[in-house]
Amino acid sequence: MTVGRGQCNQPFGGHRPPLQENWRFWNGYLLESHTQGSAKKTQANVSKAPCPMVTLLQMKRILAGSIAALVALSFLADRGAADTAAAVPGSNDVKGYLRGTLTKMVQASNEFVANAAEYQKLVDANGGDPAKAFAQSPDEVTKLVAVLRENYKAMDSFGYETIEGIVAGVPKLSDFDVYLDAGVPQDQAGSGTPVAPVILTLPDGSKIDREGCLFTYLIEPMLWGSNKKLVVPVDLDHDGKIGPRESLPRADILSAVAKDVCAKIHELNETAIAWQPSTSDYFSAIITMTPTLSGYFDDWKESRYAPETSGKFTAISRVSDMRGIMFSVAVLYGAVHPQVAAKDLALANSIQRGFDGILAFIDRVDQREKKAGAAMTPPEVDELGEQAKQKADKLAPQVEQAAALLDLTSGA
Repeated sequence: MTVGRGQCNQPFGGHRPPLQENWRFWNGYLLESHTQGSAKKTQANVSKAPCPMVTLLQMKRILAGSIAALVALSFLADRGAADTAAAVPGSNDVKGYLRGTLTKMVQASNEFVANAAEYQKLVDANGGDPAKAFAQSPDEVTKLVAVLRENYKAMDSFGYETIEGIVAGVPKLSDFDVYLDAGVPQDQAGSGTPVAPVILTLPDGSKIDREGCLFTYLIEPMLWGSNKKLVVPVDLDHDGKIGPRESLPRADILSAVAKDVCAKIHELNETAIAWQPSTSDYFSAIITMTPTLSGYFDDWKESRYAPETSGKFTAISRVSDMRGIMFSVAVLYGAVHPQVAAKDLALANSIQRGFDGILAFIDRVDQREKKAGAAMTPPEVDELGEQAKQKADKLAPQVEQAAALLDLTSGA
């Protein structure tokens, strides 16, 4: 059942919902959606029940095998209706994966609105000043911000980033990527990336007018204190000094952005329900998104290892996002693999090995970052980015060749 967007304005009867779980199930297996130790502890507190767990690469192989089996059954059942979406090999798998993640994002966005309303209420009770609210109720404010951060991670880091390869790559869905995750501020127009058309009206009549997409430029910088316009400086650790990112969100902006992101995620969910996938959609997304891998290494470097960090991608390492994005692209290829194999088995298997290799490479990068920590240098990240580019550059033309074999083009 689709949740109505009106629920974005309802704070759940004043009851603050529990933390969003940062784990997802796929074909009966537990897929670990993140690698941050603190997030794992949060999940452990939510449930102590033991769960089977597999690595990302194992999950990828399980997924590919499951898709192949389901595709075969689906293709036989729908052979007589080749012009319908149901007859597209793998369409139910990709859409099911997309919808499963969006369902959790909808839940997280509803919780985000509820918690933002609680924060607004607490700040309003202290003259509209977050600093005074913290002085009066430090534990409650601290817990609220922590829960809001977990809601954000569930919406973006462990939610949207795991389906970005689909949403950003499929023409019918790609506008949502600009609005939520990729669109830049108006003052960066001309950079080659579209401007996010986000305009928020605050209670005093002022506006947040095209200052970037919701996740990257508004919500994350507000919750982690990297954009001074969105926060109020506060001495959170009571040491008599206010550090560069010691701050609390401005309640008026938080409330506005919470309602907007909730409405947009609900809209994306509704659009995904109506979407009728095609093989052309799948190839369009694969061809569009595969070459983007190396660019994420620049984001990673600028967010953590540059002399002056960008202030973006603070919540979770960009390496986690790389994994989620490329995994979703691999899901798309898993859906078309049987069709490619029917035309050229060697090419189909070569592409499959390419995606396996990329995911394994990202896992190695993740382990390297955990081991090295802050000791990694920009040149090291650049070298890893070059290796990623070589892998993507080798794979992209093979995917285009496969599309040609099926008489498809990336723009179809």
